[in-house]
Amino acid sequence: MATLLIMAISFALLDCNNQKPSKIPITTNSEVALEYYNEGLLLTEKFRGQEAAYFFLKALAEDNEFTMAYLQMALVQTTPKLVFKYLAKAKSLIKDVSEGEKLLILAVEAAINNEQEKQNNYYIELTEQYPNDERAHNIYGHFLYNWQKYKKAISHFKVALEINPEFSLPYNMLGYSYRQLGDFQQAEIYFKKYIELIKDDPNPYDSYAELLLKMGKFESSIEYYRKALAIKSDFIASIIGIASNLNLLDRHEDACKELEHIETISTNPGDLKRMHYAKAVTNVDIGDFEKAFKELRENISISKSIDDNLALGQDLINLGNVCLIYEKPDNAMKYFDKSIEHFEKANISQDLKYYVRRQLFVNAGRVAFHNKDINILKKYTEKYKSSAQKTMNPNELRNTHELTGYVYLLEDDYYNAIYEFKQANQESPIILYLIGTAYEELGDIEKALEIYESVAHFNALNSMSYAFIRKTALAKLNN
Repeated sequence: MATLLIMAISFALLDCNNQKPSKIPITTNSEVALEYYNEGLLLTEKFRGQEAAYFFLKALAEDNEFTMAYLQMALVQTTPKLVFKYLAKAKSLIKDVSEGEKLLILAVEAAINNEQEKQNNYYIELTEQYPNDERAHNIYGHFLYNWQKYKKAISHFKVALEINPEFSLPYNMLGYSYRQLGDFQQAEIYFKKYIELIKDDPNPYDSYAELLLKMGKFESSIEYYRKALAIKSDFIASIIGIASNLNLLDRHEDACKELEHIETISTNPGDLKRMHYAKAVTNVDIGDFEKAFKELRENISISKSIDDNLALGQDLINLGNVCLIYEKPDNAMKYFDKSIEHFEKANISQDLKYYVRRQLFVNAGRVAFHNKDINILKKYTEKYKSSAQKTMNPNELRNTHELTGYVYLLEDDYYNAIYEFKQANQESPIILYLIGTAYEELGDIEKALEIYESVAHFNALNSMSYAFIRKTALAKLNN
């Protein structure tokens, strides 16, 4: 196709020393399409994906081979089937775009396939080729944040701000990064700067509200979520945030009413599924597992109605996870097994299918732990460990430590259980709780209580595992 390399937001500037663009060039044959694309990109960066989709579609109407518009359409979808549809279209046009665009597409594909080392390498190459592109550093920082490498993520967010101090996204992610490091004061500074930069948008208020939630300032958190909704009444994340606060205030009926407002303002399947999942979390928090199952089955109905096998597979895993915490491990395994059938039917890559099959070992290991079947647990732990060591995916390595920790717990080897669990997912309140129980078994009551305290007041947003474990941890503190 006849193309014109144009930079999103601004024209590509050349580095005088090597004549390379200082920003990632964007390939399109239409300046009008680029204008629409830029409007969509700005909305995406304000977490207003559905509004952004309108402009990306207008861009595609002007240039139906606009590769990056297809990629952005993939990134704003709320259901998996459409994510893969638009990503596949972007990938089909990859030979006609700039090197930077190719790296972005390949990185997203790697992310979806859970090939994190490959994704990391693409982002390293991207930031090396375009060291003066603030968006490249922000994207890589976001990846590192999700990889739980918070200090390294902070360094890239700060580079992005050195390049462009008015770029709002890094302030948001610096707030989250410092929050994860436990530095709430520094986090608050960045969130307030984020509000100051784009005070007429909902997400800065939503992000600061989440920090207040984490700090246990529930009423203040609700106040800031309400400020976000005053700007944009259908900002779904803030409705869910309010419900999370209400759960922690033991106002579960109010939480459900808040969530039910979603179906009056949106017919989007993704939004409705978020509502049902959040209501399931609320019901788990009060111990009403049957109502939780009912909400999760509503999500299965929605996934079937849009013929989305990938979403169906995830819905079944969610049901299995609730069965597991409800002490029905055999039922859980049935759902885990059934999920594989839908993942196999889904129009996804073979690499992702391999990844999903590997995760069945993790779920089967968790079931074996609940059944106290150490031989089965060891079998699945060894199977999973051998595959995880080949992929070197950090999340899979954390899962390996989790399974190994279960083995040691069943063997009453509490020192090694603690050692393994401390290398597992530290964002899982259940893992942290198990570390506490191991210390308790060792007779270190002071350390156990310290951990139970951290679990009880983990204050996670819309978390099923936290909803299940928080009152158990509180009970430990009250004994």
